[in-house]
Amino acid sequence: MRTTIQLAKIGNSQGIRLSKELLRRYKIVDQIDIETTADAIILRPHSDGQLSWAATYQQMAEAGEDFSDWDAVAEDGINYES
Repeated sequence: MRTTIQLAKIGNSQGIRLSKELLRRYKIVDQIDIETTADAIILRPHSDGQLSWAATYQQMAEAGEDFSDWDAVAEDGINYES
């Protein structure tokens, strides 16, 4: 998706306004992380860097991950108990 937005005057600075739809889609609440490269400014939802099982599972389910491979691992015939 590509769109053009107008810069907004904020005191002595300029900024951008993100639409409610963008905030919702990318789950942006209070903060964003900004990364700069030689030719781009990248905005991402803020992440504290910690993963949780619940969040990981939800992301995998939303992406349509196929969990059937896990069954094969559980039944590989190797006895892991000592």
